[in-house]
Amino acid sequence: MDMPGSPPLLLLVDDEPEILVALGDLLEDRYRILSTASPVEALELVRAHTDIAVIVSDQRMPELTGSQFLARARQMTDAEAILLTGYADLSAVVAALNDGAISGYANKPWDAEALIAMVAAAADRYALRQALAFERAAFRGLADGSGDVVTILDQHGHVVRGATRPNGIDPRDLAILGQGGSDDEDRHLVQPWGDSWTHIRRIPFTIGPNRYLLKIERDDTGRRLAERRHHQSEKLEALGTLSGGIAHDFNNLLAAIVGNLELAERRIDDRDRLRRYLDAASEAAGRGSAITRRLLSFSRQRDLAAEIFRPDDVIRSIEELIVRTAAGRIRVAYDFAEPGWSVKTDVGQFELAILNLAINARDAMDGSGTVRIGTANIDDAGVFLPNLSGGFVRITVSDTGSGMDSAVRERVFEPFFTTKAQGAGTGLGLPMVRAMARAAGGDVTIDSEVGRGTHIHLWLPRIEARPTPAAQESTGPTGPLRLMLVEDDSEVRAVVAAQLEAAGHSIVVHDSAVQAVAMLEAGDRFDMVLTDYAMPDLSGIEVAARVRACCPDTPVLLITGFAEIGDTQIGVPVLTKPFTGDQLLTAIANASAATADSVSG
Repeated sequence: MDMPGSPPLLLLVDDEPEILVALGDLLEDRYRILSTASPVEALELVRAHTDIAVIVSDQRMPELTGSQFLARARQMTDAEAILLTGYADLSAVVAALNDGAISGYANKPWDAEALIAMVAAAADRYALRQALAFERAAFRGLADGSGDVVTILDQHGHVVRGATRPNGIDPRDLAILGQGGSDDEDRHLVQPWGDSWTHIRRIPFTIGPNRYLLKIERDDTGRRLAERRHHQSEKLEALGTLSGGIAHDFNNLLAAIVGNLELAERRIDDRDRLRRYLDAASEAAGRGSAITRRLLSFSRQRDLAAEIFRPDDVIRSIEELIVRTAAGRIRVAYDFAEPGWSVKTDVGQFELAILNLAINARDAMDGSGTVRIGTANIDDAGVFLPNLSGGFVRITVSDTGSGMDSAVRERVFEPFFTTKAQGAGTGLGLPMVRAMARAAGGDVTIDSEVGRGTHIHLWLPRIEARPTPAAQESTGPTGPLRLMLVEDDSEVRAVVAAQLEAAGHSIVVHDSAVQAVAMLEAGDRFDMVLTDYAMPDLSGIEVAARVRACCPDTPVLLITGFAEIGDTQIGVPVLTKPFTGDQLLTAIANASAATADSVSG
């Protein structure tokens, strides 16, 4: 076997021993040598040594001529071949050259320098052929065995190696061909049977004057779905931790609502007290609605996507959940830098990271203490961390708990390492936080000593915030409308109908989506259809599709209690329960204005 870096292996074949000695003396300093006086024995050597680079053979030998020996050897090896010939063998040499059996020949007696150069050139050709064969085999193995779709395109985007793609030339391929660097692209395809993802790696290269592109397409669906499931499981773990505090708060809210309504019933003749009790009940219900809405928004399953945001804004938006992690036992304090800088990462992962850090801080304190959450604008993070440079936002979650010793600090980022009791933690919280930070170009550091608490710093690079366009006021209709309301819940149906009638609208109410759609398809027309999402016979999305088919100019407003239903997902405006009468009327005006704009456009 030819070892990397070892000299090429030569096989010398000549029936005259003194010739073999002379050839060996000439070439042994540059090559490894095998030699034999028998062409029959030489065939066995060829069979045994698959790494022979060059065969130098005499033409006139008693058992086989050189050309006969080389013809048989060619069936077992692709080594280069050189014939040594004397006076009467020229015709056989010419025939061997024409057949491609040899790459050259030398006359006896030979010129030493010319023969050395001929053998060197032959060895180089063999090495090049082997290198090319290796590259071809490696490419073929990559193409056939990796599961990826591997193609090579020419400068016009046409496939020169690999399977032809059915969609024709990709404009992005041509764009990368005209650039110098490689390119990575993630494509997300939404299909009726499920989402799919493809990761595409493009590597341009040049051979002579020609430009080519190596394109590797990998099905990334399995990894993406696993990532989505893992992210969702982390959310569910955090929600489980929050549940105790939330149940306690909801009992307090329900007690406030029930108590105030009971007092209102007793004081129905005293308008001032009645108003005060009803306002208190309404405020308590609003607080419960805000908690529920935030929980549903946090728990919904969605794909990871980097967004530009201010960390203090997001932390304030989940303040209700952060407070619930303390379960009423721990004080939570905030200290945000002004003005706040923006960062870019997945908002859901950032929320989960902050909640995980808050839960860890709570668990580090024995029933009392303070969790502090703050931000700081750092002009040059390299002053604190050598591996970072430039502007960073440092988000710090600190506690007044027991702290960590050096042994624990060194292991806290190991997956599944936890200091909590068995079953109380997975050991994935801090590794997830660091993975999120590093994916965004940042890092996580810990300052902690036994007995002095813990400060966990989340470093994220500063991003210039994009200007937010000014919100446009709705220009919806001001006059009374003829509305259809489709809602299977009798209590919700009665409240919504009463709110709409109080605003001067004409209402036709249905508790059956099938009957409502039948009325529309029979020719009855309305200014808008308001429909619940979750109904037994038809879903709200199905109702919207049927309305579009029969009444394309009629706007539809979907009413739902599910946070995962969004406008962009289904193409229908959404109003999330619970809502006030003003919010209902604003949603109707916005939906009407959007429909009017699309018709005029």
